[in-house]
Amino acid sequence: MNTQLTHFSLCDATQTIVRVDFDAVTFQPDDLLLLPHHKRLENAVRQRKAEHLAGRIAACEALRLHGISHHIPGIGLHREPCWPPGFTGSMTHSGNVALATVIADSAQMRVGIGIDCAEIITPDVAGEIYPGIIDSAEREVLCSTALPFHYALTLAFSAKESLFKALFRHVGRYFDFSAASIRKIDDKHLILTLNHSLGPFKKEIKFKVIWESHAAQLITLIQL
Repeated sequence: MNTQLTHFSLCDATQTIVRVDFDAVTFQPDDLLLLPHHKRLENAVRQRKAEHLAGRIAACEALRLHGISHHIPGIGLHREPCWPPGFTGSMTHSGNVALATVIADSAQMRVGIGIDCAEIITPDVAGEIYPGIIDSAEREVLCSTALPFHYALTLAFSAKESLFKALFRHVGRYFDFSAASIRKIDDKHLILTLNHSLGPFKKEIKFKVIWESHAAQLITLIQL
């Protein structure tokens, strides 16, 4: 599969993000043999295989930047990526782009990171799906910004996806978008507040989300 690998960072974030641009049309079945867990993807459609491979290529490079060579994260019980001891990370893909980032883990702290990349939702679709992403109070927050509603809704969706990825390793179960609410949005950051306790994280705890626009996509990042 044809891929192009680059590195970048988001505004005031310190960690490096690895980006892999890929062409799913050039994907070949044998490309998956790169992955130790390739048999778990045998029944997936071509696009899904290409996305998964691109994400693992990005993750492998992110680990290499931390001195871990030739390690490809496997798939956990809940389909979460399995990172090597001493590290944790996050992956995402949207369209023909996959992203990954890795940070050092710590037994003494609740470390976690979540990254998401989302195509900007169209106005028509946003008008149909927003009740499944935000509540009425959040809608007022989104409408109070200078951002078009469909753009702000994409940001809310992506931020909540990043929150899930950052917290899941500590919570250990799935939770939906109603678990946290958007409290504030500015031109670089967004604040999410938990509506109820999740594992070790108590109700009302706040999380700062870094966000940035990349062409037709929005990228959000949370680091605990």
